[in-house]
Amino acid sequence: MPLGKLSYLALLLAWALPVILVQWAVAGRALWRERRRLAAGIALCSVYLSLADHFAIARGIWQIPEAGILGLRFAGHLPLEEALFFFLTVVMSAQGFVMIAAHFAGVRANEAGENLE
Repeated sequence: MPLGKLSYLALLLAWALPVILVQWAVAGRALWRERRRLAAGIALCSVYLSLADHFAIARGIWQIPEAGILGLRFAGHLPLEEALFFFLTVVMSAQGFVMIAAHFAGVRANEAGENLE
């Protein structure tokens, strides 16, 4: 079933949301504890990547086919789906880093506890 203008958005959400949901199911407490840092880092990186993409699209370095996007654009060039792609990619990456850090913090805490015995 062709999705037409919803293609990019639908595929993007199908790709990213399961990963984000699993991250929260597995490490929700750690992610919640770091929510402010996560939000700041996610916002900063998402804006940076979106600006770089906007620059490239505006100069014709690459194009996003109109047939697969809604047509909503930021500053006349950056499709909504592209900005959302960068946002979701950064969310998954940042949350993954927090999960890894929380895991190793737990390993170190367990090792420290074992050394006390």
